[in-house]
Amino acid sequence: EEREKLTRVLDRHHVALAGLHCNRLTLSDLIHAPEKAREALRRTAAFVAPLPDQNVIATGGTGEEMKALAGRTLREGSSLPELHDPGQVRLLARNLNEIVKEIRRDYGVQVHYHNHSWEFADGGLIWLSLAAEAPELCFALDTGWAAVSGFDPLELMNRYPGRFRYVHLRDVAPGPSAPEKKFSDAQGGFVALGSGTMNYPRLMRRLHEELGADGWAIVEYEIGNFDENSYLRAISYLRGIRDML
Repeated sequence: EEREKLTRVLDRHHVALAGLHCNRLTLSDLIHAPEKAREALRRTAAFVAPLPDQNVIATGGTGEEMKALAGRTLREGSSLPELHDPGQVRLLARNLNEIVKEIRRDYGVQVHYHNHSWEFADGGLIWLSLAAEAPELCFALDTGWAAVSGFDPLELMNRYPGRFRYVHLRDVAPGPSAPEKKFSDAQGGFVALGSGTMNYPRLMRRLHEELGADGWAIVEYEIGNFDENSYLRAISYLRGIRDML
């Protein structure tokens, strides 16, 4: 009901809405209550359908308290046993695939799955199951959470080309084996673009090919000493890489 108000503000400030997050989606609902997940995604799709960029960003929560998750290591992932069960995870991926297909048919909107770290536990069980069992789904790849969980974003894009139209750009601080970190420590450990271990010249060359003319690469600074100048420096850094390439 606030869409027109929002678009007027965006237009006045010459800003585009790249996509809208569906934060009420949980992976456990996709197993136990797929209708609840369907309703959450359809509400978000209805909001973005009239907009120029029709991207739903499906943030796959686990369905458990964030406090419990924050104390677990990235390797441990979620505390919910069903999210470590390959059969249950295949079921959630197939259920999500059907919902994504319906949303594209009914709204003309694409759903992009946005990962954190728990999708990469158990050797990437959840993320790789979505890639294999949900072909209608695209990936709003969070490069930082993939990298800190032990998965190279570039390798994921090379393995599943054509599935990426919206990504979050982060950089990861040097340090010990990241999957052994607690979630809360990893969340506060992302650093300014260009100051960490992410090979951005290598990554941006691949993103240029994968995203195309209408894809989105979003600089995301979440927790830490970041302000408007942090974003301006990041954009300048990325433009420098683009010019070099």
